[in-house]
Amino acid sequence: MVKLPGNMDTMAPEAVTNQPSDKSEALLDVGLDPALFKPHEIKAILDHIHVPKEFPILLETLHYEQLSGLLASLLSAGVKFCRERLNMKADEKTIRNRLENLMDYKERVGCSEPIESCLNEGCQNINLKCATRKTREDILRIIEIFESRRHRSEVPHVAIELFFKKLIQDYNCIGLILSDKNGSPKIFTTDGSGISTIITEGAHRLSEAIEDGEFRFSKPGEPYLLFNQRFHITQALSGKLAALENNQPLSKYIKKITFSSVGFDFAHEKMILSIIYIGDNIIRTYLQKAIAGIQRIKLETDPEARLRYGFGRSLEI
Repeated sequence: MVKLPGNMDTMAPEAVTNQPSDKSEALLDVGLDPALFKPHEIKAILDHIHVPKEFPILLETLHYEQLSGLLASLLSAGVKFCRERLNMKADEKTIRNRLENLMDYKERVGCSEPIESCLNEGCQNINLKCATRKTREDILRIIEIFESRRHRSEVPHVAIELFFKKLIQDYNCIGLILSDKNGSPKIFTTDGSGISTIITEGAHRLSEAIEDGEFRFSKPGEPYLLFNQRFHITQALSGKLAALENNQPLSKYIKKITFSSVGFDFAHEKMILSIIYIGDNIIRTYLQKAIAGIQRIKLETDPEARLRYGFGRSLEI
């Protein structure tokens, strides 16, 4: 049996409320049904809902009816957050669309039951273990979706900087630059490497390419066109690169920095995203994610961009 994180089983019921502690800094206002959960279980859930290593362990202690009730509460809290905090048109279907669909789930886990058995929450009557697993995974997915917003900012350039830092962390690139239509850098984030000379030279070269018509903005719906520049890594520069500093053997094999720029138009505003990296960074694996993130932040933090984008469109959470 998996034990609840901490000493939750011995906590005095009268000290428990259906509110998160100050320590949890809960993003979602989750109300749990006291008919399904004991007071110490409610406190455990609210205290650990934003603790990635402990919350999945806690979910293992809950039975299907509790998991189903928690999922319903999270869906309701997510809709409220979207409408009140993000000013987005949202309902439970909006959030459920971000969860793994039943067909993909069945294929992944090797479930042989007909799809009709899974609809309308009837699966638990046939395969309780499978239904419990799917519900548990849906809960973790919803937490993941909204957890990603905990460190976002309402200030446009700060929000993009935070997003760039996450991309650097996840994809091991050196830096990202967001420029205007002329190639002039507006937002620049690095991993701490001292590459100011490369940035200056790369931005100047990009500006010339735009002026000479060598650089092309990608048209909506078409594949993104990358404008690549490469700069040699000198001995002096190699000592400033955090990636090489942390892994000295790399300096024997990597001799160039790649400066890849892509131009795109969003809400009638031309922007250029440049990603700086060494070696084979497989940029196309996260290029679309990077551009989509910039677009999302623009819509969430820039009222003018939201208006230009068009009335009546709903934003994705």
